[in-house]
Amino acid sequence: MASPANDATLDDVVRRLGTHADVAGAALGGSGQDSTLTGPSDIDLLIVVVEKWSNLRVGVTWIEGRMGDLLFATTSEIESVSDADLALDVNGWVRRVAAYLASARILLDQGERLVRAQRAARQWPEESPSPFGGDAYRAWHKINYDRQHNRRMLASDHPDYVTALELRLLYCLADVFTGYFAIRSLRWEGEKAAVRFLREYDPGFLECFGRCIVERDQSAKFALYDQLCKKAIAPVGGVWRHEPTSAHLRDPESATPEAHAAATAFVQSLVRGN
Repeated sequence: MASPANDATLDDVVRRLGTHADVAGAALGGSGQDSTLTGPSDIDLLIVVVEKWSNLRVGVTWIEGRMGDLLFATTSEIESVSDADLALDVNGWVRRVAAYLASARILLDQGERLVRAQRAARQWPEESPSPFGGDAYRAWHKINYDRQHNRRMLASDHPDYVTALELRLLYCLADVFTGYFAIRSLRWEGEKAAVRFLREYDPGFLECFGRCIVERDQSAKFALYDQLCKKAIAPVGGVWRHEPTSAHLRDPESATPEAHAAATAFVQSLVRGN
């Protein structure tokens, strides 16, 4: 999608937002927060709107010849960031907004809501999720589940299975990549930030991923994918062993290794006996 010839400058957009009755603030994040936009950089803009736009979450446009990635939050959501009584019980979207706002550059702020929210967001304690539950458990189960299916399909030389596995590996590799971060309770801040993190802290994983995505031989590609699976989920129990049965808990937030093992044993008893 090409940039429109008449797209607005960022200053134009901020001026327009400042006169709009339904807008109460704006902040610039991403590369633009410290004026380090490079050639392909997009513009990340948080826009604070009145409550009648509470169903609006994201938008996309063009600003200064760049893709504009827009996030929206209501005035009450911004106020909840700076309310200590609400901060521990806000929804996932508000947590995302708070994380964004903590390092953003405020461009427009009616009533200083964003200033107060930013100050509070910078003091929020880091979440301490269970090392096995929640997003980590979801990622661990999905990577294992997909790995089992992919191993099954690799064993077939039927053309439909070969093609289907090629398709599956396209999205399974992406799931392994993002799952690496979920399993380690690392906040996802986009692909570029993820690549920079891995380059510094786990270059072996990044190098293996790079080889995997360009490998054309399916067996060799699967072997690299298998290595990535094992590396990604090692902190929460690794790959499923060779047992023929596994279970998935309904409430990942309260998942524990013991609960998972008990559920798996129960399923095993139903189909294979004790």
